[in-house]
Amino acid sequence: MKNNYTLRLLLTFILTVSMLTLSNAQIRLKIVNPSTGAVTIHNYGSSTVNIGTYWLCNFPSYDQLNTLTVTQGSLNLAAGAEVTVISTVNLTVADSELGLYNSSTFGSSTAMQDYLQWGSAGHQREVVAVNKGIWVAGTFVSAAAPFEYIGNGAQNGATFWSTFLSVEDYERENSFFMHPNPSNSMLNIELRNGITNANLEVYNLLGKQILTRDINSENGLQLNISNWDSGMYLVKVTSDKRVETKRVIKQ
Repeated sequence: MKNNYTLRLLLTFILTVSMLTLSNAQIRLKIVNPSTGAVTIHNYGSSTVNIGTYWLCNFPSYDQLNTLTVTQGSLNLAAGAEVTVISTVNLTVADSELGLYNSSTFGSSTAMQDYLQWGSAGHQREVVAVNKGIWVAGTFVSAAAPFEYIGNGAQNGATFWSTFLSVEDYERENSFFMHPNPSNSMLNIELRNGITNANLEVYNLLGKQILTRDINSENGLQLNISNWDSGMYLVKVTSDKRVETKRVIKQ
């Protein structure tokens, strides 16, 4: 009887820890603006998580979230909700990193929630993110700041970060146009806003590149996607002016 009771306690403890880990794993960086220090965090999980004791890290600077100014939302972060804080970890537009942690054990992959680096690879906490399995060594976000995570919450790495555009900026900064979207056969891609030549890459939701093409403004590009599996894909266009990633749905 005693052994059964002990086993039940152990199983309950393991289940509780697993549930907490799963809940915490859904807390992610959503928008990072290095020029203003504004950082938006999103809860992709199904339950409320109080993230007041979480930390932001740009080695060697650290911020606990409950010490920062909240400009939108609440640190008691409901499922599907977002909160924006003003960080003081000395982010630079050209070259920095940012880690989100659930404790102040900054060298621990268990404590790390999310991570990105831009401008170059090899920042101090890259190895922690690599050990956690959420970043690929030697990669960095090459899009222009501010940065926006465009994945579904379970997807990781530089591929799923793009330039964040406000509604006002969208038409002015939009570098390419795709239609029809969704599509089940042909996908047309046209360059915009003075961009004449670019490289196009398509990734599936596992982060695997499935296609790469050169594109120019004179002819555009028409892709036959009829043999793609149904679902969402990321279309990334890189020019000498900017990098932009959009989502397309294959029906």
